[in-house]
Amino acid sequence: MAAAQSSQLDEPPYPSFEELRSNEERVLFSPAAKRLYWPLEGVFPSAISVMRTARSVSELDPLFRADTSGSGSGTWHEIASLPLTDPKVSSVEASLRDLDQWESDWLAWHRDHTGSEFNAEYVTYGDLSDEDRPYANEPNEDGSWEEDSDTEFLIRCCGDDRPLRKRGLKIKVTPSSGNDFVTVRDYVSAVHPWLMGLRGDILRAKTVARPGAYVESVVNTEWMVSNLTAPQHEIMTKEFWIEMHRPPRPMDAATSRFLQRIGARTAP
Repeated sequence: MAAAQSSQLDEPPYPSFEELRSNEERVLFSPAAKRLYWPLEGVFPSAISVMRTARSVSELDPLFRADTSGSGSGTWHEIASLPLTDPKVSSVEASLRDLDQWESDWLAWHRDHTGSEFNAEYVTYGDLSDEDRPYANEPNEDGSWEEDSDTEFLIRCCGDDRPLRKRGLKIKVTPSSGNDFVTVRDYVSAVHPWLMGLRGDILRAKTVARPGAYVESVVNTEWMVSNLTAPQHEIMTKEFWIEMHRPPRPMDAATSRFLQRIGARTAP
């Protein structure tokens, strides 16, 4: 039965990524997609590179190698036409964790600024629309969870507006002409320009991000797009991203002997 189901998934029409997840079926980004070296800068496709392996950050090839004649033609890397996911999908919705968390992080960052010891001139309260109004901490007498209409909310602090309607932003990616499934090229060609259009908001979100905000260094920091939890992406510093994609460090002799002793003690 499992073999038959696997065979069905490898033939069009393919389900969407979200359909597979809702049915609690296994679906992951493919090994090819995990080789992407994806900076949050530049334009597609010249900004994107491909690692030789998923942990070879120092060995990069261009996703697209332009023809030296200047004709605009060129050669795509072999992973460009490979499936984005395993199994193949007919569509997938990309989202961004940084913006999903932004309003919550902003409130946590500015929460203490409402105290009497701070200058009230820099703190603004006001009403929020029904769409933006958060749920109450406790249910009302009628059983609803809506905040009282007279409740005022922190809407501006330290010269920065509360980031409203940033949660849940998504872009739906479908196969390009002639394809039955979403390829690596299909996905990055749609998501990279979308992320670049949100770059200003992403950097603002990073200035209040938890657990560590980048208040002073956000503009001068190099950022990378992480696929670790894709299609919900997270933007990481280049330094941290590279550290996560380095080959495992070799184990020193002392640690190796210690683990061998532990293994010997626990062996049946």
